[in-house]
Amino acid sequence: MREFRNTSRTGAVRVWRIAVVGNEIHTQFGQLDGKMQDVVELGEPKNVGRSNEMTAEQDATFQAERMILKKTRKGYVESGTETEESEVSIISAETLPTNLCFYKPFNSVTAAMKQKIEQSEAWLLRKYDGEMMVIRKTLEGQCEMYSRRMLPHHHLEPEIPWTTRFPQIVRDVEHPDIPNGTILLGEIIGASDEDDRWNVAKVMKSKTDKALRHQQDTDLLRYVIWDVAWMDGHQLIGDTKVSIRLDWAEEFASGASHLVAPEIFVEGEYPETLEEIMELAHFRKWEGFVAIDPNESYGDRGFNLRGKAERPRNACAKIKPVFEDDFIALWDPDNGIGAYGRGKYTGKLGSVELFQINHLGETVKICDMGNGWSKQFIESNSTTDSWPKVVQVKYESRTYRSRGDKTDALQFPRFIVVREDKAENECINPEL
Repeated sequence: MREFRNTSRTGAVRVWRIAVVGNEIHTQFGQLDGKMQDVVELGEPKNVGRSNEMTAEQDATFQAERMILKKTRKGYVESGTETEESEVSIISAETLPTNLCFYKPFNSVTAAMKQKIEQSEAWLLRKYDGEMMVIRKTLEGQCEMYSRRMLPHHHLEPEIPWTTRFPQIVRDVEHPDIPNGTILLGEIIGASDEDDRWNVAKVMKSKTDKALRHQQDTDLLRYVIWDVAWMDGHQLIGDTKVSIRLDWAEEFASGASHLVAPEIFVEGEYPETLEEIMELAHFRKWEGFVAIDPNESYGDRGFNLRGKAERPRNACAKIKPVFEDDFIALWDPDNGIGAYGRGKYTGKLGSVELFQINHLGETVKICDMGNGWSKQFIESNSTTDSWPKVVQVKYESRTYRSRGDKTDALQFPRFIVVREDKAENECINPEL
């Protein structure tokens, strides 16, 4: 039986074990030295009579390999390799570790951050609606690109790196003005100044040849830099002020054709209240802003090797005119989770239950959601084995029990899109 471990921020060690016996997949999981839960799943014959036929035993092995891949992407490390993995040098590693996670903005503005904004002590960065990517310029000067889940390639094309579909960005990154040994954090965005998430998504989700043709038929995508994590072989994130890192981001983008400098609003350049800031974003048709404390470095929350992004509290927060967040969605109406639809959708998808993970790592129910589905989505996702999913949800406002409210519910939640790039354990909300 193979064993994998993951250490939480609190120091608790989680253990996950797996073994395949015939067509049986045996897993055990729990906290180290605590009670373990045992689960047995069965492989099934697949594609019988076809060239890609799989026996139940082969399917069990295939499913186990997929389960192991999912765990390692979430930061689990196989027992016996922990020391080797933890001592890896980020900038000199052959490839960036799959459990490497950089920070994410806080999902809501805390009271302390609100005060910084109102006293003009914060900076605002325009928030682009694109696809987050990490770029490393190796010590030898080659450009590498990684998805937010630290994959160096499209999941269907393991032999073709992301750089193949973005030669325009590679040329800019490999220019001598950007030192070797540099890691950039940023977003793949459209060619114009208007947010065009669907155009970006089409390029990112397609295979490479189609992605290249789409850019040739429309416009070449760009990369907006919103942080510099390493530079010239030296770690900046967690050690150097954000204001200095943003200065470097602007410097690297200046003169480049397809690198974009962060759009920064400093003291006196933005409205005094959150409401007016959201109105400004709405007027400009932007996704919103990210408020930052320019004197922060984000400390040990800047990055980790645990596979879960940290959120620097009171130092980095989203401001959106309409609120959006990611949730775990479950649907199993026969067991009281969610509900069937009505009328022509009787017996099909109606409403789901939304969940998020609190600061203790517990899964907390938020509310039900049954709006925003398309007919095609309902037809394709009306079986229980289609769930759970991580979904992006738009809502008007929300309440918190931690703030004295009666529920943690959302007001007018509606479905936007399935977040294929996000894992369930990343739907964390420390405010719960």
